[in-house]
Parts: sequence; structure tokens; C-alpha cells
Amino acid sequence: MHSTKTITELRNSLFETFDAVAEGQIHHITHKNGRSIAMIPIEKMEQLTDEIDLHKKLAIGYAQALRGEGITTDELKHRLQEKEKELRQKFA
Repeated sequence: MHSTKTITELRNSLFETFDAVAEGQIHHITHKNGRSIAMIPIEKMEQLTDEIDLHKKLAIGYAQALRGEGITTDELKHRLQEKEKELRQKFA
């Protein structure tokens, strides 16, 4: 669930907003000058950071494959299996 608030509304409901974000809600905070921020749970931020890192690695791998560089399919499978174990332990 997403919620949009002005800075004044955030100021008037800071503790409630904090609790809502801690429970998984995302809040969009706007300022009258047009700037805005998002308040998201730390777990979501970490998940997004991990996904960005994964996409960067996939892009590098794809570029290497296009150049004929890289690793064998068997090595790739092994590395992916290890990464899957790591992610399952982290997010299970």
C-alpha cells in the first residue's frame, strides 16, 4: 500500500507514519517546492539494493557473453546454485 503526504501531514503524524512504514507500507512525502522522497521499510530498501546488484552482474555477464568471454555453462550453473542457497538463507 502506498500513501502520499505533505511534509506538514508527516510532521503531524510522524509516529503513526513510522509505524506504518515499519509494517511494510511505502509513503511518498511531498514538499511544496516540488521535491519529494519515499519512506520505505529498510528490508525493502535492502531487497531493492540486492536486485540492482544482481541486474548489474547480469548486464556484465551478458556483455561478456556477447564478446565471447565468460565461463562455461557448468560453472555458471554451479555459481547460480550457490547464489540461490545464499539468497534462500538470507530471505527464508
